Amino acid sequence: SDMSDLKENTVQHTLCIPLWGRMLAAERYPQLFPDRDAGRIVKELGVDFSDKKLYKLQYMWMNCLIRQYNLAWEIEHYLVCHPRAAVVELGAGLSCLRREMGNDTNPWYCLDMENVIPLRETHIPLGEHERNVVCDLNDFSWFREIDFRPEDGIVFTAGGLFYYFEKEQVRRLFCAMAERFPGGMITFDAVNAMGLKGVNAEVKLAGNETKSFFSLERPKEELESWSDRIVNVVEKDYIDGYLKGGYRKTAVSRLFAWAMRTFHMSFMLHVEFRKK
Repeated sequence: SDMSDLKENTVQHTLCIPLWGRMLAAERYPQLFPDRDAGRIVKELGVDFSDKKLYKLQYMWMNCLIRQYNLAWEIEHYLVCHPRAAVVELGAGLSCLRREMGNDTNPWYCLDMENVIPLRETHIPLGEHERNVVCDLNDFSWFREIDFRPEDGIVFTAGGLFYYFEKEQVRRLFCAMAERFPGGMITFDAVNAMGLKGVNAEVKLAGNETKSFFSLERPKEELESWSDRIVNVVEKDYIDGYLKGGYRKTAVSRLFAWAMRTFHMSFMLHVEFRKK
């Protein structure tokens, strides 16, 4: 592939940060929740992050696996009560979540920008009920691309996405989604202001200058205050909230997990849109 597609400091370059992490995690812990496509895609893209300090730490690459695991857990639990629900990955990037979950039955949408979707098309085979949608998430015309049936339900994921949004953009998006997709749910990872500094440092360590903005201090109160249609905001620990062991944490990983929890630096959120 043409490396000019992956210029430093572009969003495409940030796409490769979790991809590389998912590849390392799949190599080290193939029994956990490995991304079988990540290594292949890394090769096809010709990306080499082997010199990046970021990946010397177990914590950094395990986070990439853990996030996919957390999102999958939330999707699965939503599908228990809504077996025919549509699944929508916002800012899908090079996520292979549908393939990791082996889901060939639910309508599945992968939304991203026009400079990202061609990379998906090239490297990730589409499932039978899967569609890639080029869009700008801040322009709500993408709502029309989703075949939403309230009786079937809808679940959204946003992995590593909202850091790059202003809080006002996230608020507008959530309020509009809550109106448009009653009975739906969104799950995403978030940080507080202290955690945001960490995100910026990580991205910088990966040789990228993209800046992050969005943080939450008291997620439940903040999000539920945005709209009376935003309900049942549940926060879980990012590292240990879903994945219960199955790998040995290094001392550094344990320290990071402790700090993240104690200082409320990073967490997963589950947010529901009230039924009409």
